[in-house]
Amino acid sequence: MKKIFLLMIISLLLLSSCSQGSPQASGASESDMWRVDLISAERFDNLTAVMEAVQYDGDLSRTEQDIEPKDGYVFLLLNLSIEKIGTGKASFSWSDAHIEDKNGNSFYRLENDTFISNLKLPRLKGTDIVLGTETGFVCFEIPKDSGGLRFVSDEGNIIIKINA
Repeated sequence: MKKIFLLMIISLLLLSSCSQGSPQASGASESDMWRVDLISAERFDNLTAVMEAVQYDGDLSRTEQDIEPKDGYVFLLLNLSIEKIGTGKASFSWSDAHIEDKNGNSFYRLENDTFISNLKLPRLKGTDIVLGTETGFVCFEIPKDSGGLRFVSDEGNIIIKINA
């Protein structure tokens, strides 16, 4: 009985010490100005977008588009919610936000990830966010074997561990 009680105490101490570390593994992080919630993260070897268009005769035309990453890379789709919680003229900039791997390499959002809309997913706009809350998907291209991934933004003030 004493061993079980001692194991419970040690487990609680370990859990409380892990939750205070940096980066946060909770899927959310905030700075004085921004709160970012990581809703989901998933890797894909390729993506297939389906585009539908109504023809002049009323028929529906479906076109599939296969989207491939560079050789040796995969797509990382993140579903994020970004909320401005502070006041001032600061903006959330995609030129600052990036994925960082365990080796310190940085990977930025694809310049043209408009194909996300063709996947029938809400896409986060590619321009800077200046107020309110924006929610949707963004796409990064990362090496297949990359590990220890983190989403970093707001000049390093926001760090979220990615388990994907």
